[in-house]
Amino acid sequence: MKDSRQNLPKASLFHEYWWLEAVTAGRFSEVELKRGDYVVGRLPFAVIKRKGLRILHMPDFTHLLGPLVDSGDGKPQTRMMNRLSTVGSLIKQLPPFDHFRLVADPLADDGLAAVDGLAFQSNGFQVGYQCTFHLDCRADLKVLQAGMESRVRQNIRRAEERFTLETIDDPDRFVRFYLDNLKKTNRKSYMSLDQFAVLFSECRARNCGLILAAMQPDGVAVAMTFIAWDSETMYYLLTTHAPDVKDNGSVSLLIWSAMKRAHDFGLIFDLDGVTTAGTARFLSGFGGTPRMRHVITAGRPIYNIVQSVKTILRCGRPLQPTFD
Repeated sequence: MKDSRQNLPKASLFHEYWWLEAVTAGRFSEVELKRGDYVVGRLPFAVIKRKGLRILHMPDFTHLLGPLVDSGDGKPQTRMMNRLSTVGSLIKQLPPFDHFRLVADPLADDGLAAVDGLAFQSNGFQVGYQCTFHLDCRADLKVLQAGMESRVRQNIRRAEERFTLETIDDPDRFVRFYLDNLKKTNRKSYMSLDQFAVLFSECRARNCGLILAAMQPDGVAVAMTFIAWDSETMYYLLTTHAPDVKDNGSVSLLIWSAMKRAHDFGLIFDLDGVTTAGTARFLSGFGGTPRMRHVITAGRPIYNIVQSVKTILRCGRPLQPTFD
């Protein structure tokens, strides 16, 4: 029996069914469009209900999740119109919601995914932008080092003198370290870590995920990061640093270690979505090329009112529009 999805482009890491199953405990949804016997478009998402509101969003740890579309053959204009039609049909199949948010790569499908924003805008969605940085780690390591700012190279050299690098095979150890660091700074996690152990196990089974740690000589962790990859891209997904250890290089050392692994695998390294100017300054020091992602949102007025009230109660000022 033929696979009805065989005409779709190769799925990104975040579109893989095993990934979606792992990060949602099997509770994800998707809409799809068929032409004849074949699926020509699919759009996965998670659904949560919070205080009577229905929210369609991307699952935790899932940083890109736009439409996956077979744009067909023919001239670029023909393929573009096919994609617009398919994405429009997927949008019309979405269930009712109070808020919707996803982040998509407009350069997917040879750049044709850029028109997805038009399809969403035509259906009443807002399209914003999020910055990330791409490092082509297929280049020679000396070239990658030369592309860094001098202060980044210096911080890495100093960190190499102070810390050792280890791989961590215990996901619970990562979670404890992450939550303990948040507690020390009186902060809360922006995502649930309940499914991290399952996700890490699935990644390790497929040799596509790793926890790297920078360790002091006494064996105490200073920083850890979780990276995952598919056949084209490695993603810098989650990093945590001990706030009571003062250093300027442990996280840079972890990023450099990930870059070297991406080089060994022949991958692009995606430094992930950048939401603040400070993060942008730090990550740009590694010499990556800025890339823009689409951030697609929509919401009923009741959701926006609830969010504004929550913000006023929390910090005494109204919510400002953002596409972070």
